[in-house]
Amino acid sequence: MRFPMTLDWRVKATTALVAVMVLGVLPLQAGVFATLPVPAPARAGFFGLLALVAGVLLVAVLWAPRAVRLSLEGLSIERVFWPEYFIPWSEVASVEEGPDLRPFGAVMRVAGNGGLMGYSGLFAVRGVGLVRCWATRLYAPTIVVRRRTGRPVLLGVDDTPALLEELRKRLGVLAHRRA
Repeated sequence: MRFPMTLDWRVKATTALVAVMVLGVLPLQAGVFATLPVPAPARAGFFGLLALVAGVLLVAVLWAPRAVRLSLEGLSIERVFWPEYFIPWSEVASVEEGPDLRPFGAVMRVAGNGGLMGYSGLFAVRGVGLVRCWATRLYAPTIVVRRRTGRPVLLGVDDTPALLEELRKRLGVLAHRRA
């Protein structure tokens, strides 16, 4: 079963703004900077910084979440051009409704991407602690997947209630088999 993670208009706007800045403004600045009489170390530092910015943005795009997929073995977070993040069912302790992603709300970014092609990375969730997050929508409900070992995972998909119901159903079947 696959649960898509499409970008809402806020994430699309953030992504478009960053693309315009990176593809339009930064090369323009680089062109102006290249014509100025600046010492070579400063010039190298400037272009090194541009390369760093481009690299960080590239990683954000590569890690961007696309969907959550449930299989017989476990759940996977599909990403654009990066290997899936896989959690086997044996590692899932419980699932519960999580808080909405919203500015200055119960979910705060600690390290990671906060709007370019989605929300991914390390986030702090009030009442849960540090989590790995993959979501693509602001002001939408999320799901906390608590693990037996390792950091909890916060997921935001297009149809959160359907994913939560399916996760609970699968965990119930697994618990019944173990008993």
